[in-house]
Amino acid sequence: MPAVCLLGPGLLTLFIASIWNGASDDKFLVMTPPGWSQGRTVALVRAMDGTLVRAGNFDNVVFAASPDPAFADRLRQGGAWLAQPAPLAPGCAAPSAKAAL
Repeated sequence: MPAVCLLGPGLLTLFIASIWNGASDDKFLVMTPPGWSQGRTVALVRAMDGTLVRAGNFDNVVFAASPDPAFADRLRQGGAWLAQPAPLAPGCAAPSAKAAL
């Protein structure tokens, strides 16, 4: 229950930070439901014609890129909880992305 209570403020903070921190139109923070593997999350990004930019600290969080303006909407339709234009903030990304994905 405490994790659920923190989810709302956490997502709101990510949204506000992406607006105020130079968010890019072609880079996205993608969050899928908890329990999704990183491979499944990356597969969703690739299925929607996006590319993996960096892995996040959690398996269900990645940074992706796509010049397509409908990319975020397609990700949400495919199961992503959040697909928000965002900068590559150092605190949100793993120090080294897993290139094998």
